[in-house]
Amino acid sequence: MGLWEQQQRVLGYTESTIALGINCLNEFLDVSNKFIWEVDMLDADQFYLGLVGRGLAYSTRRKYQSTISSFLEYLKSRHGYEIWEKYRVQVPNLFYKFNRYYHRKDDHNGKVIPPRPEILERFWDGLKHEMKTARKYSTIARDYTIFRMLELTGLRTHEIIMMDVKDCRFDLGEKGKIHVRFGKGSKGSGYKRRWVTMLDGVDLLIKWYLEGVRPLFVSNTEGSLFLSESGTRLSKHTARRSLTRRQKKMGFTEEEVFSPHQLRHSFATRQTELGVDLLTLKELLGHADVATTFNYSNPGSYHLEKRVRMAQEKWKNQLLNFSKEGE
Repeated sequence: MGLWEQQQRVLGYTESTIALGINCLNEFLDVSNKFIWEVDMLDADQFYLGLVGRGLAYSTRRKYQSTISSFLEYLKSRHGYEIWEKYRVQVPNLFYKFNRYYHRKDDHNGKVIPPRPEILERFWDGLKHEMKTARKYSTIARDYTIFRMLELTGLRTHEIIMMDVKDCRFDLGEKGKIHVRFGKGSKGSGYKRRWVTMLDGVDLLIKWYLEGVRPLFVSNTEGSLFLSESGTRLSKHTARRSLTRRQKKMGFTEEEVFSPHQLRHSFATRQTELGVDLLTLKELLGHADVATTFNYSNPGSYHLEKRVRMAQEKWKNQLLNFSKEGE
């Protein structure tokens, strides 16, 4: 497997991506309990049944498949003859049309629907009430800041969690900018950096957190922006679990509970309704392809009706002007 690691580095993959690939291959081989050249389609099916049973997302299962396929292709092209000479077996083909996970446009099982405005309002009001009455003000105030940033900036959970204090640049632009240093890259290319403007009161939110909440975790004014109670960087898994836990504590039903990703869609939808064009929104969300951005905006019926009326009014005025010019 060491030579495959080297080949991945030659292609420019990051160490973290390579490590994930190795973990995937080891997990597959542990389940099959065979050498890689001995596995067959039944082993692949059994492995994927286990992934489905664990409740992994479609996109995650597809990434497992992509890694295994890539490794087998490498093995076949670089060492296929050697394996045949030594073991008299061919490197197997494990995936075909009946068990292959194909790429989906949005990488999700169905269209992602942002939470309704009344659901969000209820959630924010609930958190504000908890901040006034709960024993641990610091953790609730921290979580409130993270969740609001998800909704108001459209950043991914990992992008927010990996922020340092220095990434909050209040000296740039009219109200400040956020330096996203750990943006999602494409095809293993590594992290992608970008700048995001502090819109809709995000500057005031972050200043409030820096002045009154973060000092409750640590006295140091540098380092990680969001911290755990032990003073180390908060993990993205803790933040995600906290979002679900706090909603359920407030009595939200399974249908009402929303995810960090849905808050990201909420941001995209709101910006679309405010008139932000797709190319600008693409940069704010950190997408490589504008087609992905198109799937993020879900404008409501009122907004659609308003746009139709505006288009009709514009067309009507053009016809009237044309008639006057003809006279």
